[in-house]
This record gives sequence, structure tokens and C-alpha cells, in this order.
Amino acid sequence: MKRALLISATFALLLAPLCAGAQEVYFSAGRNVLTNTKYVTGLVNGSRGCNSFDAGILWKASGTPAADMYHNPRVGLGFSYTNLGSLDCMEGSSIGDSFALYGTFVRDVLTFGPIRSGYDLQFGGALMTKPYHKTDNPLNVLYGGPFTFHIKAGIYILADITPQWSIGAEVGFKHNSACRLTIPNRGVNAVCYSFTSSYSFGNNTVKPGQQIKDASPLNRKLRFALFASGGIHRCMAEWEADQLLPVQERPDYYTPWFKGSVGAEVIWRYCQRTSSGLQLELHYLGNMEALRRSDAAMYGTRAKDAEYSPLSPGIGFVQDLYFGSWALGGGFGVYLYRKVGIHENRGPFYQKVHLRYYPPFLPSCFAGIALRAHKFNRADYLEFTLGAVL
Repeated sequence: MKRALLISATFALLLAPLCAGAQEVYFSAGRNVLTNTKYVTGLVNGSRGCNSFDAGILWKASGTPAADMYHNPRVGLGFSYTNLGSLDCMEGSSIGDSFALYGTFVRDVLTFGPIRSGYDLQFGGALMTKPYHKTDNPLNVLYGGPFTFHIKAGIYILADITPQWSIGAEVGFKHNSACRLTIPNRGVNAVCYSFTSSYSFGNNTVKPGQQIKDASPLNRKLRFALFASGGIHRCMAEWEADQLLPVQERPDYYTPWFKGSVGAEVIWRYCQRTSSGLQLELHYLGNMEALRRSDAAMYGTRAKDAEYSPLSPGIGFVQDLYFGSWALGGGFGVYLYRKVGIHENRGPFYQKVHLRYYPPFLPSCFAGIALRAHKFNRADYLEFTLGAVL
């Protein structure tokens, strides 16, 4: 079944260019090495490396100010298979395999004759075949359900050996996480390296064309925006407290809790491609009683003096990269006040990666999604955002 699914997906991607007018098809094969050793050590025996395979189709963006500004990048769809199930795990547990479908953005940054180098960004969803189960797969705490988000960032170097064919190598970092939509959710983190080849249905050498004048000149003044975000997550503290119970008494279902924020930001867009600014937010966490119960179960008398508040103000730095109506950004912030007990307290800092869309018919408004994390490796929840530029 696994092999049939892999062959079918690859065959579909091979036929897609004929149907969808794609301009390039690519293949890659390589290795993934798991990095989150704290949670992998108790699960995997020996080597943490496994094979991976990717295939996809690309279109060259052209004819717009954004495409010209980025020297005609490529966007497309890809399929990824990672053989995590081949890892030698402790008896009675398995990580399973990963089948991912993703969107990708590929941009050449440096060119030296036939040699090209650049970066590749991927975002999509993945089907994981062996999620955690309290009796059937108890040691796989990396993901608690079959569906996760697939995120990858890499850098590559390619050599154009003919006007159509290119070969090269890529190294990057991959993350799979359910953003605590299911628990447990430690996440699957891996360093990836692969050999890749691509075939272009035209000439794969991008030649600079005539500059396209943007009809909307850049306004370099400061801009202010208001936004509201929200999402759900499940509480890891509840799950970890329940590990103290006999297996038969542990629940199969955990209540999802609301998390959200409202905020304001001041942004200076100093060039067409990027902007920087500051963001002030008021975070809301809706599961204070669950945290109290969990802390009491895990820490006993220590939890008596713990403080809890659903509101946590924070301030942070934010950086955005723009491509047409889209903005990809990230931020690093610090809580000015946060009282969430013992177990949920992961320090004063938080991180965020977001993707926003500014519709052309309403350019002063935006909608988007964001992934929030703590300690750079704890994906706490996925939030949806609506905002307006004042």
C-alpha cells in the first residue's frame, strides 16, 4: 500500500505538467537526520537517519512587478515521502512514515555561469502513518494524530548541464508538527540533505528583462496596523499529568482550548521587498483551571504558590518579506508579564512565523495564519489573523 501510494503520487506529478502548463519538474532523493534528541533518544535505537524522496512541478513567475523584483522566482507544488518507519525504534513503538503535499517558493540568488544557488521554502500538510497511541504506540510522543503541518527551508546549488537539465544538491531543515491541535506534540525536526535534478520545458536560464514599473510607488512612511488572532490548542500539561495514571485510566480525548491575541504594530517598509517594526500584543490563554489541576498533580505542594493569569502582554520585533500581495514574516518577542503556573512556563520569550495576504481590492486589510512557538522548538499553536492598516 505504501509503495503503491508513492508510485501513484509520483506518476500524477509527472503527468501534471502536460495538463497544467508547468514549466519545470524536479526530483530529489536524500537523507533526513532527526535532531530533537531529547524525545527521540527514548524512542529510536541507533541511527536517526532515514531516506526521503521529493518530486514536484514549478511555474516561473513573470510579467509582474513582484516577479521582476525577485528575478523571476519559481512557485509550485510538491510531494515528499520520508521513510521514518525504517528507523529502529523501541519494541512496541514506531514513528511511521510521512507523506506530504506542499506549496513551494524557489528563488535563484547567485549565478556564476552555469552554476546557480538560492533558497527553497516549503509549506503544506503531511499524513503521518503511526501516531501516538497510549497502548499501541506509547513511546511516539513526536505527534499525536495522523495530520501535521510540513515546513521546510533549504539552500541549494545547481549546475545547468544542458539548456533543459540541471543537477545539484540541497541542505535544509524540516519540521512536522500538529501545533498542539493533537497531543502529544513534540514535533519531528530533521536536518535534510539531498541530491536533486530538474528538467525545464524551456530554457532554464533566467535572463533579466525590461524592468516593469510598479504602478504603486513605495510609500516609505511609518504605517500602523491593528489585528486580532485566534486559534485552538490542547494542553500538554494535562497529557503529561495523566502519564502518572495507569494506562487504562488515561483519557483518549483532550478538550481543545482557545488561545488568542489582540495587538498593534508600527512598521517601516523601507524597500519593496521588506519591512521591519515593533509589535505590541495582549495574549489570552483560556485553560487556567486545567493548568492548576495539572500542576497540582505533577508538582504537589510546589504548585500551591504558583500564580495564574489568562492575560499576558508582550512586545516584539517583526520582519516581513513581500511578494506581490503576500508577506512572509517572523518575529521575536518578550512577555512583559506572564503567570501560567509551573509546567506551562517556558521562559519570557516567544517566537512567531506568519504568512499574510493583502487582497488587491482591499489593500489596507490583511488575513493570514501564524505559527507561535517557545524556545524555538515548541510549536504551541496555529492562529488565524485579521487586521487593518490605519
